[in-house]
Amino acid sequence: MAFPIPLRATSVPAHALESIDGRSRPSVSGRSVIEPGERLRSPCNPLLPGLGFCDPHARRAPDGRIFVYATHDFAPENQDYEMHDWWIWSTRDLEEWTFEGALRPEETAIGLPMRSCWATDALLADGQCWWYLSDGPDRIRVVHGAGPTGPWRDGGPGPLVDRGLVSSSARDPHVFTDDDGSEWLVFGTWDYYLARLSSDRVSLALPPQRIEIRSPQGPYGPGRTDDKPSLHRHGGYYHLTWGCFAARSRALPGPYDCDGCFLDRSLADAKPASPTAEPPFSEAQQFFMDRHGSFFVHDGRWYFIGNDFSRPGATPYFRDSVIVPVEYRADGRIAPARLTRSWR
Repeated sequence: MAFPIPLRATSVPAHALESIDGRSRPSVSGRSVIEPGERLRSPCNPLLPGLGFCDPHARRAPDGRIFVYATHDFAPENQDYEMHDWWIWSTRDLEEWTFEGALRPEETAIGLPMRSCWATDALLADGQCWWYLSDGPDRIRVVHGAGPTGPWRDGGPGPLVDRGLVSSSARDPHVFTDDDGSEWLVFGTWDYYLARLSSDRVSLALPPQRIEIRSPQGPYGPGRTDDKPSLHRHGGYYHLTWGCFAARSRALPGPYDCDGCFLDRSLADAKPASPTAEPPFSEAQQFFMDRHGSFFVHDGRWYFIGNDFSRPGATPYFRDSVIVPVEYRADGRIAPARLTRSWR
């Protein structure tokens, strides 16, 4: 079986790399190249600041490494969502991060460069990887990798989920593996859909079914969710989340009861560490907006990794990521979580 598609180098704002590790690099038109294998130490929030590292979906490999499959906001000057590739970062300790490489859409079945490499997720299984990609706002594709970082081959000539298959925009895939080994794709905007994956992991076993959420709420107010769905299981509950909002169900198909927002603004950093420090997270004007992310376990502890654009220079179209420790209440709900700079 041939895997002809490699990961590549990509470019980032030149000043951002120097701000992280203090090393100057050659730049062209204000951008520097970052090569696969380059390591950066970034032990505090936000992670890898100024690189456009966002929409993070974290997966744990059998060797204990955490691989983050993410989107890549192109530049601070973005006036809309502009992403030219998807990229992968890995870490063993959540402090030192290795750039594994970027996947270019023109090297996949998409066949052309594009600026809408939207959110993504991956399934690690049987020593291989299936990487699910938003082809813009309304299609989902999949590439199959020989390992967590490829190399890759197309999962098929066409989308896994095409425009018009469901009433919702088909984007923001998340893959969930249940305790019985069944594998599921959840996706959508405002309305979320759940579909079981076939054994080949590049096709659907059954048509997607809409997930019922009772009394939903989100960053746009009561009665509405968002896009960016994610699923995980803890204890006896399935947790369906969209950004920092969550709902629970005893059954995977639902219905789900909304628990509201699990990020507690009153617990966030309330004052800067020094007069020259970045502003506290609690002062972010859009604290609850676009927390696209996922849940993962590292060293026996649960975490949420998601978007943030509170750093000076960040915007809704040029975002960072943050890590938040997560705990659960006795009744199964996600406990109010605290967003801080030094999150350990």
